[in-house]
Amino acid sequence: MKLKKLSLLIISLMALGCEEQFTWQLQESGAGLLVVEAVFTNENKNQRVRLTRPYFEQNQTPAPVSGAVVTITSSAGEVIPTIEYPAGSGLYYTDSVRAVFGRDYTLIIDYNGQQIRATASQPPGVPLSPKASAYREVSAGMYTLSYDDEFNEAANYTEFWLTWAYTDSCPAANECWARVIHYDLKNTDVNEQLKPEQEQVVFPAGTIILRRKYSVSDAYREYLRGMLSETAWRGGAFDVYPANAPTNLSEGALGFFAVSTVTIDTLIVQP
Repeated sequence: MKLKKLSLLIISLMALGCEEQFTWQLQESGAGLLVVEAVFTNENKNQRVRLTRPYFEQNQTPAPVSGAVVTITSSAGEVIPTIEYPAGSGLYYTDSVRAVFGRDYTLIIDYNGQQIRATASQPPGVPLSPKASAYREVSAGMYTLSYDDEFNEAANYTEFWLTWAYTDSCPAANECWARVIHYDLKNTDVNEQLKPEQEQVVFPAGTIILRRKYSVSDAYREYLRGMLSETAWRGGAFDVYPANAPTNLSEGALGFFAVSTVTIDTLIVQP
């Protein structure tokens, strides 16, 4: 029995001694794709389309895609051109224009002999919760945002811009602001319920809060769920298998083209 164990030990050592270092050549799938970020809203403004390339390292800056011809058309026959500004930035802006409810809009991107398209329509607007319920006190004179997800039944997300630069609590104006996005997608994802803890933004009385609530279509909600599963919800107890988020863009692109109704208000935090 001892001789048998010794023989097994010798064979194991010989096998280990024959190991050779091997370097995997990882393939960067999707390196030639365009990444599209475009939310066309009912606000009368210069609407923006951002084009970049995928990146494959954490915290890497995406490379802009310059020189594309980007156009938005509507079911009412509108043709809305864009210009890239500044040159080489991959940022394409329309003239001042707004999305009209009831029309379908199509994004058309012509680049290097390839055409990429996506069509979307505008969901109805979602009302903001009462101003008094937008924040709550966490300590003497200090507040944090409060999210009233039960105020409406439609999927949405709200962008909060906060500044307390002109209060006595601000040591330096360039440090006294924050941007927070809260997603209320009306879903029951376990990885959302058990997502990692997020940093809480705390601000003083006198803070000015700009709220912008975006309506979300069913297709856009699926894209946002996929995006959040790869970002804000990752690292929790129930991570999903990594994959690209769903898209409404034709072959050759990642990302999403959305049309959204935005509801806006401004409030001042009262003590």
